[in-house]
This record gives sequence, structure tokens and C-alpha cells, in this order.
Amino acid sequence: MFIIALVIIAIICMVFLTIHFLIDKKVVYKSLKERHVVITGGSSGIGKAAAIESAKLGAHVTIIGRDLNRLQLAVKEISEQCLDQAQIIQYSVLDVTSDYKTIESSLSSIESKAGPIFMLVNCAGMCICGQFEKMEVDDIKKMIDLNYFGTAYPTKYVLPGMKVRNEGIVVFVSSEAAFVGIYGYSAYTAGKWAVRGLAEALNMELIGTKVRLMLAFPPDTDTPGFKNEDLTKPDETKLISGSGGLHSPDAVGKQMIHDALIGKTYSVYSLTGNLLTTLCSISIESAQQVIVQVMSMGILRILTVGILFSFHKIVRDGLKIKNDKESQKTK
Repeated sequence: MFIIALVIIAIICMVFLTIHFLIDKKVVYKSLKERHVVITGGSSGIGKAAAIESAKLGAHVTIIGRDLNRLQLAVKEISEQCLDQAQIIQYSVLDVTSDYKTIESSLSSIESKAGPIFMLVNCAGMCICGQFEKMEVDDIKKMIDLNYFGTAYPTKYVLPGMKVRNEGIVVFVSSEAAFVGIYGYSAYTAGKWAVRGLAEALNMELIGTKVRLMLAFPPDTDTPGFKNEDLTKPDETKLISGSGGLHSPDAVGKQMIHDALIGKTYSVYSLTGNLLTTLCSISIESAQQVIVQVMSMGILRILTVGILFSFHKIVRDGLKIKNDKESQKTK
């Protein structure tokens, strides 16, 4: 009984400490009207959906990408969703894997046309699947350059201005693969873990300011990028990732914008995402979050062991099938 009482007291103390530390850290932005939102990878998928939602909320929107034709078509579609005619909807042809000076110059030009960047959504990314030792070195580098440096460089540009103005939001689009290593996602996962690590460290550097940083963990989403990813997926990866279902980019993009405005640290979109953030996150978002983590950690850990066991079984079954096929060839 004495030990139980100590545990209860510890939980109560933790909750009160959490509330105390959250009082001046929680920043909620009520509106995007006349604010400038910049979205990398904004010509399709989740990025375009986030751009459309921002336009609906009255923001000036700049989408960034490499394909001029797709950018022009997306700007037309986004413009049709504007709250009023005064909104600026524009595009910038930019490869976010370029050197930092090129990115700096481009983003500076964007700001001169639509005002200082209030929200940066780092949506540009890609995934090429495969067993690590069989992947092309150029593909590994391409993913790291886009998924990590394509997020780090634009963020490095916007942070000083946001700190001076003492306002702003930066969204990092990571992946549920940033929580757990999955067969076939080895090279991709490395970049997304790096994005998560950068974001969580920057969150601490932003203490004392009203600049917010949010990490989004989209599940499999029905986008052009996902269709390309599927072309390189091993069968084992399809079975593992397919267990979470396929989500709509419109729903994910819309939730991402609204989660960022209300000050969330993590934006998750599925039962799996909620499970993984509860188990793996160390940022303190709310008193409720702390209570759930403390009270449920043991049960959730048991669940994850079961999930990982099922993933390992898929890989072993796949290996058995391959070995059987090889045996048949040698007969």
C-alpha cells in the first residue's frame, strides 16, 4: 500500500509540474488570415492539400517544387479555394536539395512578394524502398538530401526572422517510420529519424519564444509519391505497411494545418501513430499526455512486442518463400 501511495503521489506531482512548465510554452495561433504560408513539395499530395486548407483560412500561400507545369496547375487549384481576392497564391521553382545559398536567395525573393514567412511546412520528401545492401548509393544519397537537408535548409533560413518577430510555425513532415525500423525502409527511415531528431532538438532551442515547431507523422497516404514508393517495395514491406490502411491526403493535409495552429508538438493520424508517439515521444505536450504515458506504458509495450513479432514473422515467411524458390531452381 505504501508503494502504491508513493506512485500516486509521484504521478500527481508530475502532473502539476507538467502544467507549470506548459503555462508559458503553449502558443496557439487563431488565424492564418493574411499570413504567409510556404509549403515545400506543395504541388501534389499532402503538400497541396495543406496549401488548399491554408488558402481556405485566408493565408497568402507559396508552394515550392521542381516541376513548373505541376506547380502552375496546383496554384490554379489552390486559388479557387481562397477566402478573398486579396490573397497572394504563388509558386517557386526550387530544388530544396540545392546548396544553402540558392535556397536562401529563393526564399528571400518569395518573402519580398508575399511578406515574411509565418508558417513553413516542410513537405518535400521521397521514399525508395529495398534491402539496404541492394540499393543504389545514389538513391540513398538522394533520399537523405531531400528528406533531411530539404527540411533543414529552409528551416535554417526562416528561424532567425521568426525569432526576431517572435512568432511563427515550422512543420516537419516525418513518418511513422521515424519510430520503428521496418524491413525495406532502411535508407528512408534513416533520413526520417534525422528529421525527428532535428525537430526535437530545435523545440528545446525555441523555449522562451513564441515560435512553434510541430512534427507530423503521416501514415501511408494516397499520393503520387506513395504510388512511386510502391514500385520499389518488397513484398514484406507491403504486408507490414499495408496493415495500417491508406489515408486521404486531403484529410492529412487539413489536420496538419489545424494541429499546427493549436500548438500541437506531434501531429498523428492513425491508431498506430498514437501508439508510437505515446511510447516514444519525450516532449511534454499536455498533462493528459503524461498521465497516459505513465499509466499505460507497460500495457502498450506488450502490444508493441506483439506487433513487432508479427512483422518479424512476415519477414521470416518471406525468406522461407525465397529459399524454397531457390531450392526449386537448383533441382
